[in-house]
Amino acid sequence: MNATCQEANQQRIGRISRRFAGVCSALMAGAVTLVVIYWATLDLATLNAKWMDGEATVQSFPPLLRGACLALSLGLAWPVVLGLVHLRRLFRLYAAGVMFGERNVAALRGFGLSLALFAVAQLLYTPIMALTISSGNPPGQRLISVGIDAGVVVTAVAGGVLMVIAWVMDEARKLDEDQQLTV
Repeated sequence: MNATCQEANQQRIGRISRRFAGVCSALMAGAVTLVVIYWATLDLATLNAKWMDGEATVQSFPPLLRGACLALSLGLAWPVVLGLVHLRRLFRLYAAGVMFGERNVAALRGFGLSLALFAVAQLLYTPIMALTISSGNPPGQRLISVGIDAGVVVTAVAGGVLMVIAWVMDEARKLDEDQQLTV
């Protein structure tokens, strides 16, 4: 009965993991696509309302400025996509029945590192983007914005926690290998 229950659970884990791997693939493509669509369709009024906070206004939004904003946003999307790559790899391992291997540890560690990188990227993104958007304004109307919100802190802490969990998993995996080799 116990073996049958374990097999059924592993089959469910495999099925759900395959679905999540597919979701990760879709999100990877979707993240980049949404960033491109956002900056391709953003109008001047929305740009001023979202980024300038009434402090100053951007008078024009030329293609070069739009391209610079797109490039900065893709730079912020990079750790997200990287994290999804690691997460997809982890789910594919689970789907294949590999639960505690060295590659699982590497995927979990990579996902944690990606979260930490995303937090750092968020800290840099807002001031650089505000400065970029307002760079065409005359002196005195350029803007730099700096801030830390709870989301950045939670993301950084979650990334660190996942890296520690991956480290613990790796040590447990090594102990298990040593015990299996002991006669």
